[in-house]
Amino acid sequence: MTHDRRLPAVLIALTVLLAPTWAAAQIGLPLAEMVAVAALQVEAAEDEAPTLARTEAGTEVRLEERGSALARVGGEAVFDEETIADVARVIAAATGYFDAIEEPVAGFLQQNLPDLAGAGAFAVGVEGFRLSLDVSGTTAPYRVIWSLDLAEVPEQAFLPARHAIGPDDARYVIREFSDLQCPFCARFAEQVFPALEATLLARGDVRFEYHHLVLGGRFANSGLAAEATECVADANPDDPAAFWSYLDALFARQQAWSSLPDPAPFFARLPLEVGLSNEGVAACLDARTHLEAVQASTARAGEIGVRGTPTVFVGPYQLRDFTQIESYLEAMARIDAFSEEAAAIAVPGD
Repeated sequence: MTHDRRLPAVLIALTVLLAPTWAAAQIGLPLAEMVAVAALQVEAAEDEAPTLARTEAGTEVRLEERGSALARVGGEAVFDEETIADVARVIAAATGYFDAIEEPVAGFLQQNLPDLAGAGAFAVGVEGFRLSLDVSGTTAPYRVIWSLDLAEVPEQAFLPARHAIGPDDARYVIREFSDLQCPFCARFAEQVFPALEATLLARGDVRFEYHHLVLGGRFANSGLAAEATECVADANPDDPAAFWSYLDALFARQQAWSSLPDPAPFFARLPLEVGLSNEGVAACLDARTHLEAVQASTARAGEIGVRGTPTVFVGPYQLRDFTQIESYLEAMARIDAFSEEAAAIAVPGD
């Protein structure tokens, strides 16, 4: 089959087109908002079943709720040119990309349905969403079972955090995957995290976790820097802030150590400059005591689809704009809306 070779390039192009033009997604909001935005006509809503609706052109759409919010849109149809355009409009509305995504999605479907025919279920990742396609038929027009929902990483897929700020039982968990030599990660630490700390972490129901993701390549010293943070935490067992203080110091001095042929002496001296003990740090680095832990964190990041840094999750959802507090609040609201508790509150008389 040729789709294994062709699809990645198409998806990369689609992602590049979408990234700058994100707007609020309808998935995660009340179902009625999607009905209004996409101009759908509701035909039937049954308990324990999707809500059935039709577009103005007559394409059937299934709307599935979780809790009090829309969780998935989908359907099954013969995908002629008119239906492809119609489904692309629905997907555009559901994602919140609207006009920016409509033509790329329609083009993607027209180009790739022949390669996907008979291949079974296939999931396409699109900027935080998952478009699932199951295409059958030998010639166009093909019959397609399709659905769109938010990509979610289950809680158990994340490794337990070695370092966190906030209560263990926090309702909302922010997870950052970071490389210490990455300049954008330094910017996150210097500009974004202080805002998170002052607003969200101060609430008492939010936890922030740091996870190592060593990119390697041109960031040749980042792996040992990650190990150094763990060594310094070991050297200061009675200071829960030691890891974070040393992390900030590494980011602040990133240019000083990034190009060193051997950064270990620098890493071992640095704790003293920020009022921390460096006892045993040099030996810890020499023994590569925390190499396996850093490698395991990096490997797990790859397994859940994290490829770049910084990458930030709120609960199971990867943020598309981690620089704005509003993005975190939207993800938190989605967690509330999708919960069973929210569903019980939303139905009067239950």
